[in-house]
Amino acid sequence: MADEEKEVALTELSDEAAVAGIEDTVAGLDELDTAVEVGQVSRDALAAAASDITRGEDMMDAAEDMADLSDIVGAAGVADFAQGAEMLAASDDITVMSSIVSAMSADDLERGMDIAAVSGQLAAASDLLDGLDMPIMAAFLEGQSDILREIAVDSLVRFGATRALSEALNQAGVDVAALGVNEMAEGLTRMAASEGLAEGSEILGEAGAEMVGQGVGEAMASEALRDVSLDIAADGIADIATGAGEMAVSDVLDAAAEADAAE
Repeated sequence: MADEEKEVALTELSDEAAVAGIEDTVAGLDELDTAVEVGQVSRDALAAAASDITRGEDMMDAAEDMADLSDIVGAAGVADFAQGAEMLAASDDITVMSSIVSAMSADDLERGMDIAAVSGQLAAASDLLDGLDMPIMAAFLEGQSDILREIAVDSLVRFGATRALSEALNQAGVDVAALGVNEMAEGLTRMAASEGLAEGSEILGEAGAEMVGQGVGEAMASEALRDVSLDIAADGIADIATGAGEMAVSDVLDAAAEADAAE
């Protein structure tokens, strides 16, 4: 009877060890599956981190390029504005010159008409003296009248040329002023564009830095998940080893029970 009880006890212990071994083995396999899944999540997070960090750095580089372009456009805008201001100043100078030339033209006209009047008076006096039988004096006055007439004509011709020059100078002043206003407008436009580029650069740089930070966080999470995956895998391997040991014990107990039964 004692041998039968021993055999039964060995059989029960063998069954318990076998069940425990199977359970531990199954649990270990489940843990290995979980470790594989966590490891995949870790790899995905690492890939996302690499992508985000790369994109963030590219955005920060683009932000620096935009900042450089902003400086260039801003400098060009300031130069255009200054050039426009200089053109407006030059336009004022040209307008003053036109006024001076115009005044000179008026003087030429007035002087020419005065000389022409004197020439006419001398011609009339010459005709009068010729009628009074004073040919020498008449001829002298006629010669003087001709000289004055030539001077008057020259003054009137110079008046025409001077007036044309004044009008040309005035038009040049208007044209230069228009160019100056246009340059100043272009300068203001470029300076506004420079400010827009600077703001865009700042926004893009902040977004890039944020994305890099996100990538770094994802990389840290990936590393943590990798460690968790390794820990789970180690636990699974340990459980499988324990289950194998328990099933080996079960085999030994079965062999012992069979040996007792054979005796």
